[in-house]
Amino acid sequence: MNRSLLFLLLVTLNVSLYSGMLVVAVGENSKLNSLGSEEIRSIYLAKRFRLSNLKVIPLNLGIDNPLRNQFEDEVLDENRDTLAQNWLQAHYLGHHAPKVFKSQEAIAEFLSKVDNSLGYLDEDVAQKYHLKIIFRGKE
Repeated sequence: MNRSLLFLLLVTLNVSLYSGMLVVAVGENSKLNSLGSEEIRSIYLAKRFRLSNLKVIPLNLGIDNPLRNQFEDEVLDENRDTLAQNWLQAHYLGHHAPKVFKSQEAIAEFLSKVDNSLGYLDEDVAQKYHLKIIFRGKE
């Protein structure tokens, strides 16, 4: 099998793993109940760090994760350079960029244990870990 075909096959398989509904979730005991896309954007674009007087901890998947690409395209509507620049500026003001995880399952575990954290994942994973869904992406 030539390399181009193999690469295309792997990309197709990888994308199909994340073909479910993209959601933003929090732990089931979180005081956050729903967020709009603008609130999520403001958190992930380093414009806002608190919701309902609670410091929020945003979570991210790795830079090469297809679900992260989908989240950045559909919800944040920003390119990666703009996101990096926003967080670099926020860093100088004493704020931390979103914590990065290798898998959705790792994010789900963190969400279930750490109050006021929020992260995006596939709806099936959120349901499996009994997380509270506070935003649904595009179908």
